[in-house]
Amino acid sequence: MFKRLLADSVSLVFRNMEMVFKVCGTWFAIQLLLSLVIFGSVGDTGTASAGNAEEPSAVTVLLVMVNFVVAILAATSIAVAWHRFALLGEQAPAIFAQVGALEMRFLWTMILLILIGAAALVPVLLLLMVLGVFLPDTLSMLLIVPVVLFLVLPHLMRLNLVLPAAAVERPIDFREAHRLGAGLGWRMLWAVILLSLPFSLAGLAIEYVLSLAVAGLPLMVVQIQVMILHVLLQILVTVLGLSVITAGYRIAIERPGETPS
Repeated sequence: MFKRLLADSVSLVFRNMEMVFKVCGTWFAIQLLLSLVIFGSVGDTGTASAGNAEEPSAVTVLLVMVNFVVAILAATSIAVAWHRFALLGEQAPAIFAQVGALEMRFLWTMILLILIGAAALVPVLLLLMVLGVFLPDTLSMLLIVPVVLFLVLPHLMRLNLVLPAAAVERPIDFREAHRLGAGLGWRMLWAVILLSLPFSLAGLAIEYVLSLAVAGLPLMVVQIQVMILHVLLQILVTVLGLSVITAGYRIAIERPGETPS
């Protein structure tokens, strides 16, 4: 089952790269443009080694807030479109930035999922605080991290099955998602980690090499170059993560006796 999760996720992304950029391209272009405008509003003309201690202007703060809202809408729209493509074969247009009633319902489901995740982590944080009183911080973290990785996060991953169900307009509740995801939680979690890790490390490596290669150039030039590379990597990481959840949902509903709600 774990091998199928990995294989289905990788196949879905890399055999459909044209669709990847259709679904993500416009949204990421909008975010990149907004980020460039934010950098321009800061007005930093220093070099890559120089810092800027000036307070951000009101315009910059407003642009950052707009960028945050756009990022949320982009994540919602991309997720809905990708799940619908993977499960229904629905094609996105070349220029895609759709936000409608379906996306708003999906966003509400995402918010509920985040709130449930936050509530599930509260006891863990309280336990960490208690352990911190009696044990060194490092030892406390070593005790808590396995609890989160092996007990909490797998159950939260099972709840993620509500997302593709909502995207294809066959909604299920969180209890049903948890039931459907039996045996899939830790597999989806480690699939996401394994598929995302190489691209995350590549992003750090590219940023480090680029910072060495362009030392002395204007800081904004360095930031723009790093940003563009990160955008390309982020697109792949985003759709790979979505594909794992999609693959998990497909496996869950294909089990004997299970049918989509």
